[in-house]
Amino acid sequence: MKRKVIQIANSTQLVSLPRKWCKKLNIKKGDEIDIQEKGSQLVVSTKGSKEGETIELDVTHLEPMTARIIHAMYKRGIDEIKCNFEKQAELEKVQKALGKETVGYEIVEQGKNYCVIKNVSGDLEDFDPILRRIFLLLISMAEEGLAALKAKDTTALKTLIPMEESNNRFTTTCRRYLNKKGHSSAAVVGPLYYIIEDLENIADQYKYLYTYFSSTGFKKMKISDSTLKYFEKTTQIIYKYYDLFYKPDKEKIAEVGKMRKELVKEWYSMLGKMKEPADIIICQNMLTIVQKIFNLTGPYLSFSTELKLRR
Repeated sequence: MKRKVIQIANSTQLVSLPRKWCKKLNIKKGDEIDIQEKGSQLVVSTKGSKEGETIELDVTHLEPMTARIIHAMYKRGIDEIKCNFEKQAELEKVQKALGKETVGYEIVEQGKNYCVIKNVSGDLEDFDPILRRIFLLLISMAEEGLAALKAKDTTALKTLIPMEESNNRFTTTCRRYLNKKGHSSAAVVGPLYYIIEDLENIADQYKYLYTYFSSTGFKKMKISDSTLKYFEKTTQIIYKYYDLFYKPDKEKIAEVGKMRKELVKEWYSMLGKMKEPADIIICQNMLTIVQKIFNLTGPYLSFSTELKLRR
């Protein structure tokens, strides 16, 4: 949309705000709004409550995707969903979907063939502390998992599996936050959303690995020292990316690239020598994690303006 500039006296210029936008966000005379200067753009925003978005969803014959779609609507920032269904079993799937990942979602109304899900929680938590928790939780899953594998401690591995659910809850909250409130820089939202999405996927890799070993004859399996060392090196590249993310540095980004290159080369060198299934399973999962971490450097570099890449 376009607005004409209004000249007031000799030094003041005014631009009116769209009435529809003001009405939607309940902006009144005397309210304060935030204005950020970004080159040739001015970004106008308000911290006022945003009108909740509502949708209607037919979950009939939607299995096995019911939970996934409801979770997607949560991440998108939807505050109210009317779910239509035909069978009781379909309602039960909806109820089950409202678990730990959709904090604040509750069924507030229910009829014969429908129910209404509404976000009943208050404001979302601050974004930055939750994002840091995601990184630290991932590093903890890796470090504690390595210790459990070395000790062949099945009980310890089992206790690590629920950490993936915590990771899901944090990553889901962060993505909902980005969709609801955005970021001070609009250019950051897309890359950051991608990074958070794959941090969740990396936690899944550890969950799959720990679930497999804790449900099989783990103590009878042979895991070579070289495989455990490879696991440890994979943890190091995760930590290196975490350090880079919060403390940008030219040398760190180069080091992540070098570590990835060495780990891929080492994987091919080990592949021909591995005979034990446990070694192959662990190293394959670690290689997947290494590649995912390396792929996260792309979206990170697209919005990091603090790296001093020039002298």
